[in-house]
Amino acid sequence: MTAPRRKSLTIATYSRIAIWLALLFIASGYALQSVQINLLTQSDVDSAFSEAVASQAAQALKTRLDDTQRLQLASSSHEATLDALLTGNRTWLSDLKHLLPGTEDIRLLTPTQSQNLQAEFSFAVQDLVNRTLRGDEMKLEAVNINGEQSFFWASPVPATGTPQGVLLVRYGQDWLNAFRSSVSGDLGQIQVMQKLTPQERTGIEVFRAGKSPVKSTSPVTLPINDYWFLTYTPSDHRPVVSLLDLSYPWLLSLLLTLSALFAILFIQKRALHKNRSHFQQFLQRFFKQEINSNPGFSLKLFNELADDVLLASEPLIDRLNSAETSAKTAALTVNHKARQRDDLPELDEGDEMGDEAENADNREPRNASRTESTTGSVREQSATYDGTPLDFPQNDDELPAHMFRAYDIRGIVEKELTDDTVRNIGKALGSEVKARGFERINLAWDGRLSSPSLAKLLQEGLLSAGCSVNRLGQLPTGALYYACFESDTPCGVMITGSHNPAEYNGFKAVIDQQPLSEEEIQALAQRIRESDYTHGYAGVREDDISQNYLSRIGNDVQVGRDMHIVIDAGNGVAGPLAAELFRELGAEVTELYCDVDGRFPNHHPDPGEPENLEDLKHSVLLHNADLGFAFDGDGDRILMIDNEGNTIWPDRMMMLLLEDILPRRPGSDVLFDVKSTRHLAPMINRLGGRPTMWKTGHSLMKRKLKETGAAIGGEFSGHFYIAERWYGFDDGLYVGARLLEILSNRQDSVADVCRALPEDISTPELTVAISETDKFTLIDALCSDEALTSEGRIFKTDGLRIEFSDGWGLVRASNTTPKLTLRFAGDSDETVARIQTIMKQALTRHAPEIQLPF
Repeated sequence: MTAPRRKSLTIATYSRIAIWLALLFIASGYALQSVQINLLTQSDVDSAFSEAVASQAAQALKTRLDDTQRLQLASSSHEATLDALLTGNRTWLSDLKHLLPGTEDIRLLTPTQSQNLQAEFSFAVQDLVNRTLRGDEMKLEAVNINGEQSFFWASPVPATGTPQGVLLVRYGQDWLNAFRSSVSGDLGQIQVMQKLTPQERTGIEVFRAGKSPVKSTSPVTLPINDYWFLTYTPSDHRPVVSLLDLSYPWLLSLLLTLSALFAILFIQKRALHKNRSHFQQFLQRFFKQEINSNPGFSLKLFNELADDVLLASEPLIDRLNSAETSAKTAALTVNHKARQRDDLPELDEGDEMGDEAENADNREPRNASRTESTTGSVREQSATYDGTPLDFPQNDDELPAHMFRAYDIRGIVEKELTDDTVRNIGKALGSEVKARGFERINLAWDGRLSSPSLAKLLQEGLLSAGCSVNRLGQLPTGALYYACFESDTPCGVMITGSHNPAEYNGFKAVIDQQPLSEEEIQALAQRIRESDYTHGYAGVREDDISQNYLSRIGNDVQVGRDMHIVIDAGNGVAGPLAAELFRELGAEVTELYCDVDGRFPNHHPDPGEPENLEDLKHSVLLHNADLGFAFDGDGDRILMIDNEGNTIWPDRMMMLLLEDILPRRPGSDVLFDVKSTRHLAPMINRLGGRPTMWKTGHSLMKRKLKETGAAIGGEFSGHFYIAERWYGFDDGLYVGARLLEILSNRQDSVADVCRALPEDISTPELTVAISETDKFTLIDALCSDEALTSEGRIFKTDGLRIEFSDGWGLVRASNTTPKLTLRFAGDSDETVARIQTIMKQALTRHAPEIQLPF
């Protein structure tokens, strides 16, 4: 019996379509002779008319702005204004209100008086006054306050020299009356938008007049200044040119006809080639007895041929199967199609003979073939898969729910990540990729001993779901992310255990350039539980992107002087590429544990633990290097050591990046996690950014980065997300290159540069072992403990962070391991000890059995 398939198209159908299209285009050619509108000329007239109207309206608004600016500067320059600022004389303010048309409110503010404007109005008004006091250029800004729009203009008092205060004027909607009178809404729609920074996606609408046209037209946008933009959309009633004859319409229709015919012939040829290739694969698998049904073809001819082959071969296959069954012995482990299965257990003679006939039609072989190289490594051959569901052995054990974490999938190899589980993860991920409308996924893995075998199993599952695979090989995670932006698919999966012990491994998945997290990862687990998988054709392709990846970083980064650096990769996957990258950037590189060894014989690849940095510190001092970089197991985290052997923790590394990035991106959002220093937010404000504290976790941070359009984000763990000149994903190699660029363009030593950054007395990230089921319950209990939370300012973004006037403390549940993570910082050792004592007392009340490291 043949499998159900979609309705096929015959070759005759394509021919009929071609004939009808030919007749259609020829008829269209004669019809075009009656068309009298010269579209090109009409377009030119429309464009000139729109430009003229838009220019007139823009000039009227610019004149209104210039007049207002001259009046306000004159008011700021008046000696009575300075006297009123110093004496508090309110009479002069009343006089000024009559001199400035459209005014709703006028205030004279000293620097001290100007600090509470955010509470009264908004952050935008506060920021406008602050910039005026710093001497920045005057700007009239539209601000929405409680659903009503006002215009604020702040000018320095006096207008020249050092500002002693600010003249803040609030204009109402009447201020635009003079502009409204010069705008005619009959000619179309005029809209004025305010965008203070180029990164703003929408901006604020300042003004709109006229009706939107019914027909689609091309709007004209002109800048009024560097932050106000006027857009004019013409109305449906605009000047029309006289009718002109179109030349050669018949030749045009003939050209279109021939083009369509050639296009159809090309499509038909491709369909024939594709079906022929699939038919050859069908014949090969059928005569190897790997398939016994028609897989379905897009052309009816090939479906009929396949059915004929199956029908003609049925008697022969029946005879062969009968002879094979009678010849089986107890030692025989092949199935009825003489296909070896290395993933099935051996059967005794009774089981084999009894189940053979029953299961004969249900078994399918695996698709991918393997060849062993001379070095013993496994290399997958390029192959295709015809979409028939693979009959892998099923595991009756319940799927471990704790493996599906907040931002990745992680478990113990063989104990939790069994062969069946990994294949099923591949099936679920491939099905999700297909459901999102994509056909391929990039696959890479780290240097752990289990990673190549997990890659093979995962690939089998992906192919079974009909998802093709780009095999990138052993690479850092950042290179896999890079491939999702620069290859032919925005999807990827990285097999890595990151900084976890050697017996762990896991998967970080990306679909449409965004990491899967929380609900999406749980949805993969649900697909596995329900066996909700897709099927289809799939193939494997070997890709090597490492040189393109290194070139992309090298072309972006410019090192200013010779630097000597030490790299400690902890025998993780980042070592070889990191050493090559920094040498290409012109640095002198001393390698420390840069050979990949999944046993991690020297130290664990986790730079967040101080004991793992000791060798790097000694090497920096021994070689008199300028700095050292430490990477974690998959290369997406980084930590820095200065030339004096001091650890520069990631929140202070973030400060170096902020000093470089924010001057080019003023007003940008900046993300940092709850484990970062309290000095970050004030620095971000001082540099003109907008600080946002967010949850720890690479996928959570990257999603928030995209949502806010932030220029940069960072975690205390060493994950950095740079969206300025880069893609916004965490990549330790790229971050190291950017830091090298920043430090090489300063003449001071790295230690001197870092000494200038604000710093608390602080602990590293501390961990406390606790069960997976108890860690979140304990955090909830601590958040409800009034004896603890009444002591300071509380943040519950991720765990519990308590801030005091002289320091802060944090406790949160790790999303990757069965642990609590804690951190403390303050003005002095005594402050840190006091905060630790407060936290210890609370932890002891709710979980007296846990062992604390302080």
